[in-house]
Amino acid sequence: MKIILSVFVLFFTTAYAKSITDDQGRVVEVPDTITKIYSASPPLSMSLLAFNPDLVAGLNSPFNKMQKKYVGSAYNKPVVGGFMGQGNTPNFEILASTKPDVVIMWTRMRGYEKILAKLEKLGIPVLLVNNESIYDLITQFELFATLTGEHARADELIAYTKKSLSLVEQLQEKLTKQKEVRYYFAQGVDGLNSECDGSFHLEPFKYAGAKNALDCKMSSNYGMEKIAFETILLSDPDVIVAMESVFVEEIGKNQRFKSLRAIKDAKLFLVPSHPFNYISRPPSFMRLLGIRWLIDSFYPSLRTKSFEEDKKEFERLFFPQLKES
Repeated sequence: MKIILSVFVLFFTTAYAKSITDDQGRVVEVPDTITKIYSASPPLSMSLLAFNPDLVAGLNSPFNKMQKKYVGSAYNKPVVGGFMGQGNTPNFEILASTKPDVVIMWTRMRGYEKILAKLEKLGIPVLLVNNESIYDLITQFELFATLTGEHARADELIAYTKKSLSLVEQLQEKLTKQKEVRYYFAQGVDGLNSECDGSFHLEPFKYAGAKNALDCKMSSNYGMEKIAFETILLSDPDVIVAMESVFVEEIGKNQRFKSLRAIKDAKLFLVPSHPFNYISRPPSFMRLLGIRWLIDSFYPSLRTKSFEEDKKEFERLFFPQLKES
């Protein structure tokens, strides 16, 4: 983000505003002082939550009681809704009532041009932000620092992000000496939804040195492609990573899935989802911990320290409000 300071003289009073070039090259004027930000999509809302919960103007969806101690002041913010795929849109009346200083919106969101026009009619500056990769967390944290002046917070989050991604890269040499793990990512209560290569929902698996057992094509950015069991059977995955606890609990009664090598070898892993999912739905900063969890699950011989130690370090940084609860 390129920052240009502009000075406006109004009624003999000098007011300062910042002009920011967003990820689509748009130059947008924003207030000099920003205390409330609304994100129009869950991935960016999660990045904002990690940076500073006090900045959250409105929620895409409510938090549950178990998440309360992790989200601080954001827990009681009004539910505005958001653009979460499948036709979901925010409540513009509630959004206007929250009076955000700026709105951030994901550039990959389908039809964002029409949405952008509607948001701009509210008289609120809108910044279009990339979220194509885990690396985009870095520029997101930089943007929040630019908007708020909280550079120290951004620096520590960026340092951890770079450390996590470089750690994974350092393990690549060791991973090449291991048998590559072929996984099936089971979504839905019946385990018959998954992702095809190219889906950003699969990015943590890439950094964990694993390969998608499916050979399929994406039909939409939303993902959760319907997969025939026969396709799973033919793919013969080494491991199954499941999103739903119901699916894992019922697997013993499912004769079809019991026939898979991954189940016979007890290579079924349930993605942790507390306080938020480690892998996806939404894809968020939790993926930094998810990569470590996947490596720990797929290649336990590569452990240099316990996953619990990694988890405690992660929570101390990303959820400092836990100290206050």
